[in-house]
Amino acid sequence: MRKLTVLPVFPILVTLASCTVTPPPLTLNDDRIVAGERIGDVEIGMSLSQLLALKGTPQKTMPMRGSAATSYSFDGLAVAAGDEVYWIIAHDPRFRTAEGIAPGVEQIFARSAAGQPICVINMETETSYDYGDFYFDVDNTSGKVTKVGVRIDQDTCGAGK
Repeated sequence: MRKLTVLPVFPILVTLASCTVTPPPLTLNDDRIVAGERIGDVEIGMSLSQLLALKGTPQKTMPMRGSAATSYSFDGLAVAAGDEVYWIIAHDPRFRTAEGIAPGVEQIFARSAAGQPICVINMETETSYDYGDFYFDVDNTSGKVTKVGVRIDQDTCGAGK
């Protein structure tokens, strides 16, 4: 007769339990506009050196009047930074909020999706709808969103909250 050998199960379970699954690294390269936080992979508060390492040489730079900051243009984005990024503006329709607000969408859609703004600023050619940590501008002739910007929450209209 053959003798059966029974192996202990415990060492196998310990080995399996000690294996951990590392989730894939978080990627921000999703073209998402997140109010007060980011547009795509460019984040509010990231250092200027991180921005330039991430995006490369800007297509255009322009000193910002009355400030030590500079505006940097990259494929569809404008970014203002001194030592750190403090606002980001999307001009390209590939960048959009979770609700679908993006350059090129109709004003009526953007207003419906975003809700009540803190304030509305009427200018000659555009109207700006300000929500504190993000805003969008609408062309007064076409009625379409021209740009969407994010920043740290601020009261730019003097309306309070």
